[in-house]
Amino acid sequence: KPALYRSRTDGKVAPGQFELGVKSKKEHATFGKPNGTAMHTPTTFTRAHEKEPVLPEPTKPTTSKFKTKPSVPKVTEKPVMGLTSNKNFVTANAVENILAKPQKVPVEEPRFTERKDFGKVPTYLKKVKAKVAQETEYVRQYIQQREMDQTQSNAQEMPEYERQELLDHLKTKWAEVNKVYQTKLSFVLDTPAKKTRKESLERQLQEIEKDIELLSKGSTVLVVPDY
Repeated sequence: KPALYRSRTDGKVAPGQFELGVKSKKEHATFGKPNGTAMHTPTTFTRAHEKEPVLPEPTKPTTSKFKTKPSVPKVTEKPVMGLTSNKNFVTANAVENILAKPQKVPVEEPRFTERKDFGKVPTYLKKVKAKVAQETEYVRQYIQQREMDQTQSNAQEMPEYERQELLDHLKTKWAEVNKVYQTKLSFVLDTPAKKTRKESLERQLQEIEKDIELLSKGSTVLVVPDY
């Protein structure tokens, strides 16, 4: 026998929810009223303009209309003509201006685009950059001097026989490379590989010549051991 079904929703439902939309439906919306119930009497016929909207009775406005132009002057409102004055307007204006409070001169906002240094690096930035560059150069010189002192303290003098042996070895190496350069190198450099080989041999000859020149300058050679 299967277990009794139990709904997952709450069983306490409001009574109004059982209507299922019945209230929203209109009566006789599909087929109308039953026969005989919608009969009209001879006095309930449709009259002309019966269903037209009727305007309400006009009422007196509560506010008066604003006058955009002045009213026409009356006959009794005549302007006064022929009046004269003994006032000295020049003196009166002078006294009024003397006693008047001076007006404030408007303060214009500064135009930064018209300054002489507009678009240029500020002076304080130049000073900061110069100071930073000076400190960087000082640190570089200090490190370089420290490395030189450490190198000189660890340097050892090469014996004469080792110097001569190294010099002979370099000369032999130079002769071998020069022989390859003179005999086995093509005269026509028509491919990138031939050009690269020629440049490589020339570079080796130059390096060997520099080493031979360095060892041939004097009998004392300092060597720093590679730890």
